[in-house]
Amino acid sequence: DCERAYTDPQQVFADPDVDAVLIATPARFHTPLAVSAANAGKHVFCEKPMALTIAEAEAVIEAAARNQVQLQVGFNRRWDRAFSEGRAAIDAGRIGTPQLLRSLTRDPGPFNADPLKIPNWTIFYETLIHDFDTLLWLNAGAKPVEVYAVADALVRPDAKDSGHLDTAVVTIRFDNGAIAVAEANFCAMYGYDIRGEAFGSGGMVTMGDVKKSSLRLLDKDGESADTWRLDTHHFVEAYTLQIQHFVDTVLGNTAFAGPSGRDARSALAIALACIESVRSRQPVRISAIAEL
Repeated sequence: DCERAYTDPQQVFADPDVDAVLIATPARFHTPLAVSAANAGKHVFCEKPMALTIAEAEAVIEAAARNQVQLQVGFNRRWDRAFSEGRAAIDAGRIGTPQLLRSLTRDPGPFNADPLKIPNWTIFYETLIHDFDTLLWLNAGAKPVEVYAVADALVRPDAKDSGHLDTAVVTIRFDNGAIAVAEANFCAMYGYDIRGEAFGSGGMVTMGDVKKSSLRLLDKDGESADTWRLDTHHFVEAYTLQIQHFVDTVLGNTAFAGPSGRDARSALAIALACIESVRSRQPVRISAIAEL
């Protein structure tokens, strides 16, 4: 049972018994709600994307800093065991210097959503934004310098004229020489496919698997395996750990480990560069979007 419920978010922000809020509304409401919450002295956990423009991202970051509240953004893959162990291996130097990186998101099919109700550029703002954060996180300390993106409506080509995009591939060049590729598709009929890879001068690490476990079934029909079908099943531990970390930092029980507002701003800069690249059909310098 819920102890109290409100119909107006401003009532939540005004409640003196509320120390922190979790913002999980449609993306276009994230920035005004996060700023209002921070100005009310509430710690903020905000689902991705934190903002849709660089100016909005800076407004959230500034409000959190000015009011001295915690700001964490929901990039849950950092909390997945395979991805966190992959980052640890990179940090330990086990793959040498990162040279090639890859991150992909393939949502489980069939695709039954109405494409006309999906905001334009969602594939960059809300889907690939996860992959952009993952690639930035795996290539820690490096900055993206150039983006080239191609996108199309391959799942629902009939909706292309409305601006719908459901398939995209992005190439990102970093200032340390590394090259990354991110890809997304809204309809993988075989399951929910989330994977990452980092190849370096001394080795390679891969993260994620569409298969639920290492079990293989072999029978008269051949070989088969169960696959993930929902993000809430695949990332149940990661979702739990990110919220637990937020609570622990608010309570002062642990040091903040991110993802921060600035991390969200960096991933957003790549998303915005992708949109401009698709429009212009040219590579786009990140410096033309924002200084990172």
